[in-house]
Amino acid sequence: KRLLDPKITRFQGQSIASDAVRILAKVFHVEKRLEYSSASEKAAQRRQHLKAMIDDFYQLIEEALTKSPLKPLRNAIKNALKLKKRVYQMFRHGELPLHNNHNEQLIRPTTLVRKNSLFAKSTAGAKANAIWYSIVQTAKLNHLDVFKYLETLLSAFTKRETPEIEAYLPWTREIQESCKA
Repeated sequence: KRLLDPKITRFQGQSIASDAVRILAKVFHVEKRLEYSSASEKAAQRRQHLKAMIDDFYQLIEEALTKSPLKPLRNAIKNALKLKKRVYQMFRHGELPLHNNHNEQLIRPTTLVRKNSLFAKSTAGAKANAIWYSIVQTAKLNHLDVFKYLETLLSAFTKRETPEIEAYLPWTREIQESCKA
């Protein structure tokens, strides 16, 4: 059964870039609707339903490159063509994701912190920001309630004792038990 016609018709007056986006939108649309129970079955489904559209996409951008697009578009096309071999791996390995949005979202807070730290008024302030955000993100990655974890840390360090730092690392059993989200 066909999920979507892979042939993309060119609309009069539309740009090559909008055609490329339209093709990729259909690829993602079809990917969401694939039904499979194993990685090999997913790869077979992709070959059946997505390969023709991906082929059309690469044919379109290869043709566009011959028409001397502006430098930013030319660079984007060259980059896409350079990654073509990697993209086609999805037809052999069903466990490969179609996109990396999840990973991008995981590193987004780090990128924002890095940019925000550029505006720190001093080196010490930038370091303090980096430490603070590192603690928060590490707590999140270890599935801790960030507020409980910070409360535990600040409480321990304000008692003016010299605690063993290792006891307060987010992956220790005691911290996991007391600060679990």
